[in-house]
Amino acid sequence: MKKTILILLAAFISMTASAQMKTATVNSNELVMSMPETKSLQAKIQEKSAELSKQLETMYKQYETKMAELKGINPQKMTAIEEAKVAELQDLQKRIEKFEQSAQKEVQQMEQTLSVPILEKAKKMIEQVASERGYTHVFDVSAGGMIVFPKGDDITDATKTKMGISLTPANATPAPTGSAPAGMPSMAPKKK
Repeated sequence: MKKTILILLAAFISMTASAQMKTATVNSNELVMSMPETKSLQAKIQEKSAELSKQLETMYKQYETKMAELKGINPQKMTAIEEAKVAELQDLQKRIEKFEQSAQKEVQQMEQTLSVPILEKAKKMIEQVASERGYTHVFDVSAGGMIVFPKGDDITDATKTKMGISLTPANATPAPTGSAPAGMPSMAPKKK
């Protein structure tokens, strides 16, 4: 008799726990990429990249000019002035390489810094929609971990609507890709 009561009690607790769990899915990459803030971020990144490319192009022109000055010099019969020009050319080459690396790092850092508030806003809105609709768990299908999920419980469009983003055919939910779009970090937790 005690075993039967314990089994019934365990079954009741199990049913109660599973009845309280309500899951949904969201495609955070699609959501973030449809946000106006993301379009603004991309424009700022392109502007910064163009500015740095222009500076790099100027350095390349200087390099080509100095290289043309040294054309036809016999390495065995260089004067002190010619040796100084060669050293100057080598120095410029090193500065170009260093500038390329620092420019790339600067653009990446800018992108990371400016994307944080965008990702936080998306996360906050996802949490609000999930709370309003009674979902206890929301899985991000853009992270690639979801193989099967119910379409009716996808809150991507509901979150876009809450954020004031229009739903156009271009915003239709694509199949999960498994990674964040170029230039945007995934909201999925990092694997350790």
